[in-house]
Amino acid sequence: MLLAMPAIAAKPTSGKVRSVLGDVSRQKANKTNWAALRVGATVEQADKIRTEIESQAIINLPDGSTISIEEKTLVVFEELLSLEGNQQITADVQKGKVRFDVQKQKGKESSFKFRTGTATAAIRGTAGVIGQTSRGKPIAALREGKLEITTGSGTVGINGGETAIPNDDSFVVLELASSGDLDFLNKIDSLLSDTTKSLDDLKKTILALDSVYAANLKHSVDSLGCAFESIPDSVTTPFLTVHGTCKPGIFVEIGAERIETTDEPFQFTPTWDASAYGAKKFPVSCFVGKISLPCGYITTNYVKPAKPVKKVEKQEPKVEKVPFNLTTPSPANVCKTGTVTLEGTFDTTATNATLFVKLGNYTSPNLVPLSQGSKFSHTIAVSDRIGNWEEKKAYAEFHTAEGVQTESVDLQIDKSCVAINQVKPVINFQRYDSTRCEASISVSNIKGDVVLLSTTIDGALSKETSLNKDIFSTFKLKAGSHKYTFKAEDRAGNKSEFTKTLGCFPKVNTSLAVQGGNYELIRAPLSPKGAQTGISRNVKFKIANVPQQDPEQIKRITIKQNGKNVVQLQNKQITDLNFDIPVELARDKKTIIKIEVVMKNGRILNASKTYEVR
Repeated sequence: MLLAMPAIAAKPTSGKVRSVLGDVSRQKANKTNWAALRVGATVEQADKIRTEIESQAIINLPDGSTISIEEKTLVVFEELLSLEGNQQITADVQKGKVRFDVQKQKGKESSFKFRTGTATAAIRGTAGVIGQTSRGKPIAALREGKLEITTGSGTVGINGGETAIPNDDSFVVLELASSGDLDFLNKIDSLLSDTTKSLDDLKKTILALDSVYAANLKHSVDSLGCAFESIPDSVTTPFLTVHGTCKPGIFVEIGAERIETTDEPFQFTPTWDASAYGAKKFPVSCFVGKISLPCGYITTNYVKPAKPVKKVEKQEPKVEKVPFNLTTPSPANVCKTGTVTLEGTFDTTATNATLFVKLGNYTSPNLVPLSQGSKFSHTIAVSDRIGNWEEKKAYAEFHTAEGVQTESVDLQIDKSCVAINQVKPVINFQRYDSTRCEASISVSNIKGDVVLLSTTIDGALSKETSLNKDIFSTFKLKAGSHKYTFKAEDRAGNKSEFTKTLGCFPKVNTSLAVQGGNYELIRAPLSPKGAQTGISRNVKFKIANVPQQDPEQIKRITIKQNGKNVVQLQNKQITDLNFDIPVELARDKKTIIKIEVVMKNGRILNASKTYEVR
């Protein structure tokens, strides 16, 4: 009898939210509600993430791959699994587009796929953009690497520098200098929405635009002035510190991090899971305006620390014991580089010795085989993105057969440094009630920081508040319609702001009164033969108890004479609360004047006056 052995099930894994911009929400598996997605949250299998207009979320995966969910996009993470270094990732892009930077997949069991409606794209390690057009058709563009897209009609392969545009149930592949540029792909999407143009006409237009792009690209790349320090061929830590310089005013992006350059050097710290050994490749992108430019690649190889070689027993000269000691000055100031380096000495003659450096949840690999003689040195990245910027001490632990020795260094982490304080506060408009004269905003991403929240009304500073935690704040509005600007700025100068015109129109007992009552009898002498028979009168009325005596509280005034509109004033046409309106009355008839006043708070006031001429 043959017994079938069950396959070992892959274990669920998760991604980490590294960046959130604007309005981004997440729906968990088997849930119906959507909740705001925050930086630092974990993304798990079956999670749905959606972004609204001018919004974005960047997800970091365990092997260092990143997925950037762009605006007006809905993504479902169908698979997030791993087993013994192999991973199985499937993301269903149900609407919109995503940018991706996928590390080379190791192991035959590994797979990284994107679904886009009727197509499935398989990736082994590449960077580009994929998603659906505004008409629901799959589209993809590669900056580098290879991609295979499968539909019901077959499989199409594209390489770096190529863009696949939909054509019925298949694709047309174009070689474009703009391949991998999200903004250019959106332009192609807009062209494809014109159903009156033939495919040949569309191709000619796209190639012409790409020629202009290529010319601008060469000029822009030459003007960036970017340079990066050399990177070691291999590392034994699950992160890499990248230092570089560019001309000021350029946005540089590596993985899930984007920095605006200044005159000072900048640094990035790409991270990945401690078990994700293998080659690591991080494209560097530079943004000048809306143009995305390739600035090069950062490559290294993440390897396990070499095991100490077992020494052959032989007579050796006596080695002097060196005491275990930290030589890093305490307190250690952490600022400009965004790192702290722990240095010291240890006894190389100790039996079964291991040496680890710790900061927060991070533990280094064994530094004994990685050190030169009895001296050790290890650098740890510190920032709010990594989540260790509130630590007070860093530790070194020396383990031997005789026990554990621990040394520590006090940390003075300067949260006003841009290398430390990288996550900007997020300020969002929540709700607004014009009749209650209330509005609400929220400020988030404050944890561990101090944020100055300022409010200006019509350009004049109204209020400043210092915040040390996330808030949801409701405040009173000034009567009338005014322009409000809210700005949140942290200690490193990272800031967010928005401007909105808000109105305060409270519901009060406003009244409408017509002078002379609602009926007036006019005795008129007979008109001479051939003279005009009309009689002129002025209807006088007053709107009382208006908040702040402000005519802006009034939306519309309508005056009707015998059912026909004779006067209508709206919004800025209304500059007073007292009115004197001339009307023409007919002899031997009744003239009915009706007045309707619509307030911006929703109240409607009515009054009428009847004139009778005899």
